[in-house]
Amino acid sequence: MNNQALQKVLIIGAGHNDIGREGQHDAAVTQIGAAIRRLGIAVVLVDNNAYSVAAENRFADKVYLEPLTVAALSKIIETEQPDGLIPSLGGVQTVTLIQGLIRNNVLKNNHVKLLQWDQDVVDMIVNPALMSNRLKDMGEPVIASQVVASTTEAMAVVRHVGFPVIVKSVAPRIEASRQLCEDEDELQRALAMGFKVSGTKQCIVEQSIVGYKELEFVAVRDQKDTALLVSGMENFDPVGIHSADSIVFAPTQTITDQEYQQFRSATLKIMRKLHLTGSCHVQFALDPTTQNYYVIKVTPYFDRTMALAARATEYPLAQVVGNLMVGISLAEVKLPGAYRKQTALIEPVLDHIVCRIPVWPFNVLKKVSHQLDTVTESTGSVIGIGRSTEEALLKGLRSTDESRYHVIANRPQNYSEGELIQRLIHPQAGRMLILLEALNRGYQIDELAELTKIDAFYFYKLSHILEIERALRERPFDVHALGRAKYFGFTDEDAAAAWQTDVAKVRNFALENEIQPTFKEVEPTAGEFTEQTSTYYSTYEFDNESQPSTGRRVVVIGTGANRIGTNHGNDYLVSQLLFYLKKADYEPVLINANPNSVAMTPRLAKKRYVEPKQYSDILNVLAIEKPLIVFTTYHDYRLGQKLVQDGYQVIQINNSLPREQIRTNDSPAVEVITDGTDVTIFGVSEIIAGNNLRGNVRGAVQVFPIRDKAENQAITALHAEIKQRVLAMGAPGLYTVRLAIADTALQLATIEPMSIATMALISKASGSSVTRLLLHVKLGEALTKVMYDYPDVNRLKPVYVQANTFPYNHLQIYDEVEATGEPGHATGTVIAHGDTLKAALTALNQGNEDTDF
Repeated sequence: MNNQALQKVLIIGAGHNDIGREGQHDAAVTQIGAAIRRLGIAVVLVDNNAYSVAAENRFADKVYLEPLTVAALSKIIETEQPDGLIPSLGGVQTVTLIQGLIRNNVLKNNHVKLLQWDQDVVDMIVNPALMSNRLKDMGEPVIASQVVASTTEAMAVVRHVGFPVIVKSVAPRIEASRQLCEDEDELQRALAMGFKVSGTKQCIVEQSIVGYKELEFVAVRDQKDTALLVSGMENFDPVGIHSADSIVFAPTQTITDQEYQQFRSATLKIMRKLHLTGSCHVQFALDPTTQNYYVIKVTPYFDRTMALAARATEYPLAQVVGNLMVGISLAEVKLPGAYRKQTALIEPVLDHIVCRIPVWPFNVLKKVSHQLDTVTESTGSVIGIGRSTEEALLKGLRSTDESRYHVIANRPQNYSEGELIQRLIHPQAGRMLILLEALNRGYQIDELAELTKIDAFYFYKLSHILEIERALRERPFDVHALGRAKYFGFTDEDAAAAWQTDVAKVRNFALENEIQPTFKEVEPTAGEFTEQTSTYYSTYEFDNESQPSTGRRVVVIGTGANRIGTNHGNDYLVSQLLFYLKKADYEPVLINANPNSVAMTPRLAKKRYVEPKQYSDILNVLAIEKPLIVFTTYHDYRLGQKLVQDGYQVIQINNSLPREQIRTNDSPAVEVITDGTDVTIFGVSEIIAGNNLRGNVRGAVQVFPIRDKAENQAITALHAEIKQRVLAMGAPGLYTVRLAIADTALQLATIEPMSIATMALISKASGSSVTRLLLHVKLGEALTKVMYDYPDVNRLKPVYVQANTFPYNHLQIYDEVEATGEPGHATGTVIAHGDTLKAALTALNQGNEDTDF
């Protein structure tokens, strides 16, 4: 089937956000859906993620908020009769669903073509043992492994290859199910978990190559067999630490050109032999002593590494892949006018370095193991971009919002020598401070490289950072020392701490001595051609490449790293703000360093700055852009207050979490909007206990709209009091007015800013963006002007229900004291609807029977 024969394609979304499943899938759908629609092909999207940006704003022609099950997808396919199905945008869960559709003959009976891959690839993704056999057949080296269905079979494999081994599930229901086992006890635990999350109740036991160097390569290929490499990346940490929990650099830092070309050739060969169309991510393990390598994973669906490759190079990966999916060749891809005509055919070359740093859930969940191993524990990541490894690393570290990284090296750690060595050998999250402490204590670089299996190159870079910091501390208000420190990634805050002074004095000293940042464009040709990607990073060199436009500029400070709580909701909010600011003829400028953020989608903001969210970094951007307004969200309240003191007009969007977990069935709430003068009611929602859905549900379920006649009559009687109390809040915005029952009558209890989860729920239920309404009242517009497209609440037919999802099972937290289902523990949300509450709750459960609500 060629492009002309395609009239309609189906995209299956990734479902709720989770550890290992951030915004990268939804970001890909927004871009690829838009690229395919521009070709005149209709897009149908199925998802059940309340925070999906792609499910709003016309990124698809038709959106189904339905359970992600084979049964639900079969009905949609029968109804919509799409010509093609895109398999690569929903992670491994979607691939498992597609395997079910194939086995049930749903695609065959409805004449739906599987785009990008064939059925063999689907089977190989679900069962890595099949992929391993295919790689062996094509002459690529793979690790010795075997599929097992029992502990007895697993022990037989161990007797053959010896400990340590890696255990991973066949057809896993979670993204990261690899576990390293050093002995029989660990093997027993890993198998129990592995069989539990496996769709086939099988595991793969494979030989361990812990300590090897891990490399990652991303490439694209079209149906005419033209292929090119987008990016090569190198893990700072060795094999044995999951790549999501590792620091990663782009481009590669320590391998030779011969090794690089070897991995490039292998990546392109694998894509060609598997007949993959679109993009593919291949992971390699390199033995640093023999230079032999293994292929350890082939991922032809969108993942965090593809998102990193796109952000690191600004190669328009999603737009290009959207064209390749429907049969257009690389030579025929038409990109927006900002790109050179042949950009799609150019292998990116970088004149900058990108460093990705993971972030952890330990600030909220206390009983998670801090040990780094093959199971993902990080909840997200950030990137730093600079002209040197040092600058990229330091900018990445401070983008994590961890204040201890201000003067990174000047923090003695109170470990005994024995404890320090143990932490070097058995790494834990945030290990950078341990490595710096070891260098400060005089450990030799070769010794540290042997203990940690981290390449000596990185220890030389860390030693250089220590040396710069020492020089800065020893030479207060020295122009050369400050200029050198700034060039390699230190900040005004770092210098102020080193010199025991305040930040303003350092900033003024820098300005007086013309130590000012310049902004460089992130683009894929290293300056060889004029590409206007509108993505920038700061450094301390000549020639500023970022010039403010003449339009009405507003700066939106983005989410930063995804943490548990409402971070995915916050990214949804920021994305919607950008979209509707543009609609209102503003020119939104985003500051964000999260490579997986949907808000980083190029079409949402006029410009993007990949910068940390620290005060001095923000001021540098504002000095260039001179915006009319700065928008901050609840994460950045203190930053917003500082900017107000500096004279900027700041609009702070403080919608965040419900104040507490509500566990009763007696919690109706009136959802309202006010412009400061008038109040309009959106409708009534209700919180019901999660165990109304099933016994092991930890959180609560929110229902909207509620149509209880007696309740609604009582709320009508309270209307005047609701209006008075909301206006007394003194600020335009969205509010939730919680009600309580006293002496069998409803009365007002509390008023709080409407949570982002509620905003998403009402937006999906009403078909009208609540974020748009919030934006316009915050900009000072009257309700009569902004409520024009909000439907009559009484005519909203289906009942919508929404539940938070939690990471307890993934992080192996079984302590009832910690696994409470508090909103602050959530990683995402699931949404469903039905003609009745019972039908909606049934739909919410379908496909999520094993989800940790």
